[in-house]
Amino acid sequence: MRKQGICKIFGIALAMVLLVGCGGHESKERTADAEDIAQEQEERQTGNNQEQIGNDGAGEEQDRLVESRIIQEQSFPVELNGWGEVTFVSYKPDDSQGANAWEDVSFYLLRDGVILYQFPYIGSGKDSDYGVYYDLSFVMFMDTNEDGRKDVVVGVQYMTGAGPQGAIPHTVVRIYEDCGDYFTYNEGLSEKIYDYLPWESYVIAEDVKRLLKLVGRNEPLTDYESYSGKWAVGAGAISAYENPEPVSRNELTCTINNGSEFTGNLFTEQGGTERFASIEGITGTIENGELFYQFADDGWGGTGTLHIVFLPNQITVEVLEYKMAEENVIGYGISGDYEMIRAYE
Repeated sequence: MRKQGICKIFGIALAMVLLVGCGGHESKERTADAEDIAQEQEERQTGNNQEQIGNDGAGEEQDRLVESRIIQEQSFPVELNGWGEVTFVSYKPDDSQGANAWEDVSFYLLRDGVILYQFPYIGSGKDSDYGVYYDLSFVMFMDTNEDGRKDVVVGVQYMTGAGPQGAIPHTVVRIYEDCGDYFTYNEGLSEKIYDYLPWESYVIAEDVKRLLKLVGRNEPLTDYESYSGKWAVGAGAISAYENPEPVSRNELTCTINNGSEFTGNLFTEQGGTERFASIEGITGTIENGELFYQFADDGWGGTGTLHIVFLPNQITVEVLEYKMAEENVIGYGISGDYEMIRAYE
C-alpha cells in the first residue's frame, strides 16, 4: 500500500525539521450549508457543554470547539440514522504557534451546540500518517456497506513535504461506518480506494462515489464496460474538469464487451510538426484493472508493450520495453507515459 511508503517519507521529513468494518454501495450525498452551522454555533448554550465522546473517540476531552477552527463549508446539519438530527462538524488542526504541525483534521457530531460524538483519528495519536493536512475536499453521507445506514465518507488532502511529489496535495479517502452508537474507520476499504486514486489527480466526490460502486469488499474493479469511449491527455490535473486544448493530441479509443474484453486504438500527434503515430487493433482481457499488449509497429517501426491501467477517473498508458527502429532518425514514436481523461465531444 502507498501509505507505507508515505510513512517512510513522512518520517524522514519529520526528522529534518484501525479497525475492521461493521458489516458495499448506494450513494446519497449531502451538501454543506455554512449558514446553518454558523447559526447552530451561535445558539450554543454556554452552561451545557459537557462532551460525550464515543467508544472510538480521541480520548482527550474538551468542553467546546473553537469557532475559528470549524470548516464552515464542510459542516452542516444532517439527519443521520439513529443519531437523529445532528450537526456534522469538520474541524481543522490547531495552527497556532507552538501547535503540533502534523495534527490531523477531526470530525464531530453536535446537537444544540453540545459535542455528542468525536470521530476517531486514523493515525498515530492525532497524526494522520499521510503527511501535513492541506484541505478538505468533500464530505458525503452514503451507505457503503449495504446495511441500511448512511456512513460518513470524507476526502482529505495532505502534503508530505518530502520527495519530488512532496509539494503536491494528494487526496486520502476516509470511510467511517455507522455501528449504532459509534463509528468505526474502515481501513481496508479506505485503503483500497486510495490505492486506485492517481496521486496528482484532482479527486472529487463523484469520482469516489463511482469507485465505491465499482469496488467490492474483496473484488477489484469489475464494471470495465463503462470505460468504453474516447480518452485523451489533458494539460494537467485540473484540466479534467476545464477541458483546455492540449499542445499535442494523444487519444485512446476503446470498446469493452463481455465484461472485460478490450479492443481499441492508440493515436498520438505531435503539436507543431503534425507528426503522428498509432497502434491499431489493441486487444486483450482486462484483469485486476490492468491490460498488457505487445505491439510490433507504432507507425515508425517502434516496438514495445502497452501497460493500460483503469483508474476511477482516468486511464493511464505506460509503454514498457520500448525499442526504436534503427531507421527512425527523427526519433518520434509512441513511448513514455500517458494519463488520459474522458474526451469531450
